Amino acid sequence: MSNINKVIEEIQYGIMVGEFRPKQRLVENDLMKRFSFGRSVIRDSLKILADRRLISRNENRGSIVIELSAKEIGDLYFLRSYLEGIAGELAFDTITFKDIQEMSRFQEELKKHTQVDTKLVKLHEAFHEVIFKASGNDFLFWQIMSLIILTGPVRYFTYTYPDQRERCLHEHDEMIQSLKQRSKDKFIGLCRNHIIPGMKMYISIFYPQEARDIIDVIKELK
Repeated sequence: MSNINKVIEEIQYGIMVGEFRPKQRLVENDLMKRFSFGRSVIRDSLKILADRRLISRNENRGSIVIELSAKEIGDLYFLRSYLEGIAGELAFDTITFKDIQEMSRFQEELKKHTQVDTKLVKLHEAFHEVIFKASGNDFLFWQIMSLIILTGPVRYFTYTYPDQRERCLHEHDEMIQSLKQRSKDKFIGLCRNHIIPGMKMYISIFYPQEARDIIDVIKELK
């Protein structure tokens, strides 16, 4: 992994676990000390993060972690829900016993790991990546992953609430069971809908005036 990619990955995961919050300024000198890399590496990394819409950059304010509007969050989750449902539908007929075993292994590790950190995020991603990869569509896989990265603050919020965490773990168990029992409709429904409750809760707390309109649009897909 190149130095630039190392910086990008750590900042991305930092956003996902709440180390870097929306509207927080990323100071180049601080990042140079943290990563022990020169200014050119840090600036190139920040430029790529800006291209990915994770941060904004301007001459006066520097680099700022993006704060998504309620509509942007709704739009992102609308797309994620549909695309993850499609991935589940494609994966169902091709997913292997070995894949299911791998999902079960990640799930057991998730149940044991209670700290909200990069390891938790990577384990959660790894569980779902088994499904995305089993879809056999690389373009679909990368599109979903790019949307997941953009929803970092919402995902961090979900991880920090015990009831939301328990819901996620329960739905993971149901996904595994529906694969073992060959219940296709149930599996696809879980793939589509598992991300919606956390998003609804986030919108209701942080954007209460806009919550009803957004939630009415982002109906749970059946």
